[in-house]
Amino acid sequence: MASRPKNTMRSSRLFLILGLMVSFWPGGTGAVPSASAEDQAGKSPGVLERIGNTAKKVGDKIEQGFTKAGRKLKEKKVGEKVERKLKKAADKTAQGFKKAGDKIDKKLND
Repeated sequence: MASRPKNTMRSSRLFLILGLMVSFWPGGTGAVPSASAEDQAGKSPGVLERIGNTAKKVGDKIEQGFTKAGRKLKEKKVGEKVERKLKKAADKTAQGFKKAGDKIDKKLND
């Protein structure tokens, strides 16, 4: 994809920030019962591993969002529509310059 909408970039950053905030939140998400650090060392993943997993999940969701947005743009043929509009604008501009040139020539020849 050549360009990305600004609001999509903002939402992807927001998901990343929220994912990191949740992983650092005191007490976690409540899925791990409170116990001593020695008991949890062998049973639950470490903080860095949880951050890595969360970041991977967020990255996957962002990728899915961009893939879905790309499909929608392709389905709606946005590129072709933009190309037609630009061509139409260029044609109208060329006609306007031609008319202006004709008027100038007419005034100079009078």
